[in-house]
Amino acid sequence: MARAQTPGRQSRHTPPLAITAALLLSACAGIQSAAISTVAALTPSVEGAAIVAGPPSAESTAQELRVVQGPWSEERRALALYDDEFDPFHAFAPALGERFTAENYPLTGAALQRVRTPLGASVLQAKERFVRARPFVADASVQTCITPDERLRASGAYPSGHAAFGWAWGLVLAELDPTHADAILARAREYGDSRVVCGLHYPSDVEAGRTLAAAALARLHAEPEFRAALEAARVEFSR
Repeated sequence: MARAQTPGRQSRHTPPLAITAALLLSACAGIQSAAISTVAALTPSVEGAAIVAGPPSAESTAQELRVVQGPWSEERRALALYDDEFDPFHAFAPALGERFTAENYPLTGAALQRVRTPLGASVLQAKERFVRARPFVADASVQTCITPDERLRASGAYPSGHAAFGWAWGLVLAELDPTHADAILARAREYGDSRVVCGLHYPSDVEAGRTLAAAALARLHAEPEFRAALEAARVEFSR
């Protein structure tokens, strides 16, 4: 596939409106603890709170806060704003090209959708367990690339849901399209790092998200339905 030029297009993908998907999408933007408990009651891929170790010490958090504060270039902050959208086709178009859309890759979309509920439940389970304040909540001087609402302020920072899903999507896409694996995984890392640039997460939140994504995908690969969805998507990519 041709590599897209710059991340400036609007996503043409609209996720299915199933209630669990809607809740999970809201969760990654920040939701109240009652809604978190509702989603976390779903069966997670792995026990999120058991896989990740928890936020670092206050001293380490202070060091991380300096990383969050940058400085960041305007170009990098613009990319972080682009990456605020929670959608795999939007996220990976910079690596896979403008033709990488839900309309052109429906079987790939179906495979990625199978990750959504179990990984989301794992992430939210860990968020509810650790309840870490986000950087901009802990320090009002932190500049964010978006205007945070109260739901985002109330939601836990650890682990990062965007980073978890970005890494999970990247791992799946690299498996489907190994020729472009390096570009895909570099983009997945960039997508997660954007949460730090955006002022919404600490670096350890992002790394914990990636750890949880890898563990969740390893578990999902044991399920015949997930493997079948991947195989169908692999055929789609080969065409």
